[in-house]
Amino acid sequence: MRRLKHDSTSLAILLRMHEAADQFVQHLLIEWGPWALFLILVLAGVGLHLPEDLIVTPAGWEIASGNLPLVPTIMAAWAGIALGDLLWFYLCRRFGWRLLDRRWFKKIAHPKRILQMKALFDRHGWKVLVAARFIPGSRTPSITVGGLVHMSPLAFLLVEIPSAAMSVSIQLGFGYAAQRGLNTNGPLHWISIGIGIFVTVAVVVVGIVVWRKMSRGDLKLPRAKVAWLRHGDRPENR
Repeated sequence: MRRLKHDSTSLAILLRMHEAADQFVQHLLIEWGPWALFLILVLAGVGLHLPEDLIVTPAGWEIASGNLPLVPTIMAAWAGIALGDLLWFYLCRRFGWRLLDRRWFKKIAHPKRILQMKALFDRHGWKVLVAARFIPGSRTPSITVGGLVHMSPLAFLLVEIPSAAMSVSIQLGFGYAAQRGLNTNGPLHWISIGIGIFVTVAVVVVGIVVWRKMSRGDLKLPRAKVAWLRHGDRPENR
């Protein structure tokens, strides 16, 4: 019972933080337009603790509201995500091994998550970069591993450019459809509300179930050996 109460309290705090961050991003978008979207996404790519969906989805809402231009916003979102990811990839590829023991680096890409991504990377290669974009908390560790194993920059861009375009389309489209649905009378209004409630409840329930299973050790992801972080693919070992 105490554990359930703790989980509920944690969930409530996360929801309040999510709402506050969403309102902050919306304020910046209205004040500064596509340039704000571009800069926030670049900063998010190199360490700002803001999930991509919290930034891009409100932009879709503002497009539908008439507060943001369509094409410049789409280009700003795509360019911001691609540039932020590219900068983080370069940082990890060039300096990552020197930064692994730095506290700020561990907060952005925890060694445990890096080892999990390395194991998946060994099995599935570049496909991990595509899949991780749509799994919360996996995007930065996957790019970190790509840089640490010295993935070809050209190969990274060939994966990054279309996958970034795909995620931007989905997130902007979701925000656009939500605004249109909630501000339209008739069946579409109630359909949008119903879908939104269903998706929110489903995501929360799945998140709690997965989190509790992982905390109990019932669900474990494959993990590379810790020795890789000490010796791995460092340039001096090549």
